[in-house]
Amino acid sequence: MKTVLFARHAKSNWGQEGISDFERPLNSQGEVDAPAMASYLEQCGYVIHQILSSDAARAMATATEYKNHLTPQIDILTEHSLYLASHLDIADVVKNISAKNSTVMIVGHNPGMSEIVDYYVDGSVDDMPTCSVAIVQFDVSNWKDVKVASGDLLAFEYPKKLI
Repeated sequence: MKTVLFARHAKSNWGQEGISDFERPLNSQGEVDAPAMASYLEQCGYVIHQILSSDAARAMATATEYKNHLTPQIDILTEHSLYLASHLDIADVVKNISAKNSTVMIVGHNPGMSEIVDYYVDGSVDDMPTCSVAIVQFDVSNWKDVKVASGDLLAFEYPKKLI
């Protein structure tokens, strides 16, 4: 079995002039939501073997919170291809995950994150709010064998749902 926690980055700051989309940091709500979601996943007992993240500032800040709670002993692997990626770009990342990792987290952006979950679980998630996590499990032994509509949605969590 292979499991992916697809995580959309936490809320970002649109109010800073002079910075690019890529450089946008988390806003104050994002700075609250990211550790709260990470803590929730930690309490649920999730053990992550690898975190792959877009290298955009808001995604890395979110991924860092998950790392600190779930995988403090490993480094985050940054993947520039996850920055504003389509679902097919994300599927390529999934297919290239090392077989030794049975549970991974991918931190990215919408609309790609919502689309990849729908792609793998046949339309089960309409739209992923900021800082949401969709947990999808596949009955495969190798990531290369993950196919469209082959996943089971185990959970779909987001900050407003947990309040």
